[in-house]
Amino acid sequence: MKRVNWTVVGIFSIVVLLVFLAGVSLLGGLGYGGWGMMGPGMMGGWGFSPFGWIGMIFMWLIPISLVVLVGFGIAWLVRAIGNAGRPIAATRPCPNCGRSSQADWRNCPFCGQALP
Repeated sequence: MKRVNWTVVGIFSIVVLLVFLAGVSLLGGLGYGGWGMMGPGMMGGWGFSPFGWIGMIFMWLIPISLVVLVGFGIAWLVRAIGNAGRPIAATRPCPNCGRSSQADWRNCPFCGQALP
């Protein structure tokens, strides 16, 4: 059974979303509609309404999520570099099922056979 690395899927999805949003904003700047320089709601609409703080929260979500994503990337990179120098535990085959298990284990994790 293949395992799905959800971290990679999440990072890939966020990057695709950011590229899509950048492309939409570039097309909007070329005269195909869009928000213009001020952004939606800046000259009326929800920008000056009593609930304008909701729009402000959504405006800050992209830069904050970008900073959080960069922080997670740096943490992942530090952990990956830290684990690179760690020696891999020695393995030995199980006499019953033949699958490999770590050298310091007493029983096989697959069949439960006592290891010599």
